[in-house]
Amino acid sequence: MNMQLNIIPSESSKPAKPSLHDWEAVEAFRKKYRIDPAMVRKFRHLVYNQHRQIDSAMSVWGQERHQAIVREHFDLEVMRVLQRHDSTVDPSFKLLLETIDQHRVETVLIRCGESRASVCVSTQVGCQAGCPFCATARMGLHRNLKAPEIIQQVLLAAQITRADQRPLRNVVFMGMGEPLHNEENLYEAIRFLNHHHTFNMPLRRISVSTVGVPDAMIRLIDTFPGLQMAFSLHSARPELRGRIVPWSRRYSWEETQEALRYVATKPKTHRHQGPVMIEHIMIDGVNDTDEDADALIEYLKGMYVMINLIPYNSNSFVQNWHPTSRERRSEFANRLRNAGIYTTIRYSMGSDVQAACGQLVVKQDSSQTSLKKPASV
Repeated sequence: MNMQLNIIPSESSKPAKPSLHDWEAVEAFRKKYRIDPAMVRKFRHLVYNQHRQIDSAMSVWGQERHQAIVREHFDLEVMRVLQRHDSTVDPSFKLLLETIDQHRVETVLIRCGESRASVCVSTQVGCQAGCPFCATARMGLHRNLKAPEIIQQVLLAAQITRADQRPLRNVVFMGMGEPLHNEENLYEAIRFLNHHHTFNMPLRRISVSTVGVPDAMIRLIDTFPGLQMAFSLHSARPELRGRIVPWSRRYSWEETQEALRYVATKPKTHRHQGPVMIEHIMIDGVNDTDEDADALIEYLKGMYVMINLIPYNSNSFVQNWHPTSRERRSEFANRLRNAGIYTTIRYSMGSDVQAACGQLVVKQDSSQTSLKKPASV
């Protein structure tokens, strides 16, 4: 079994202790202290398959002195929960988490119906993509999250859903940060989630959302065939997309489109590969005209995609933008559908607790960079 969970040093100081999610460190520890491999397997089964609390699963290490040695060598939790905010209008909530080096991020758990749940995880502390509609962009980028910190978010969500008797079905990398700006740790986390000795989560139930990093999009889908990808397009008009997604100006229009086209052909070679989800945030009077719909139709011609229209979720950083009206969203969607493109309109959950798309933001402590002032839009 080769998990290769090697963590890239972040800009922050490296924690003195490895995480229990770091399999190489656990295996080195097991060999050093001549621990029965069956004991390690049982621990992993309790934590990652049955989603037990790590403290309770520690009993498999045997006597208290053995447990003390484990605690001495490892950080049992690389992220701790500071706050939980439950929505009063839908069955979702967000967790405010803190890393060992006191960075803070948010994770959202979405209950879908009565039988399943999804978790929206963060990959960075902040983000550098600069999208003006997104509160996370106001943080700037503090650092990448390490693989165990990403895994811990999923584990916390799975422990909560287990208590609810509602299995965690999907993991979506749509929280704070651009996942493809943290490739190595993203890959390690995906391998960990997919591995049969841990969460055993099929790739078809893992989604990665990106604002568009062309070469990384191709590498991701080649490395994990069957993984689902979402592309935050938001406008198929180059000039307007450059305003809505400033990071997109780093790449040529044609380069990004060709990378998307490459990803969209994967369902022809992998049976579990679904259509690319094209995310289009609906901002009143900005990108919701018939011209915008027609540009989308032309841009996506011949690609296996679906479009998800997302009502703009207001935040305190942008005062002059508003969500497109329900009536106009329906008209826009029907124009796309009439062109033969499968189109859905997202119901944004958790907006009352600032947990919906574009609303995640955390002010770091006084020793770190404060939130940036809004840029003109």
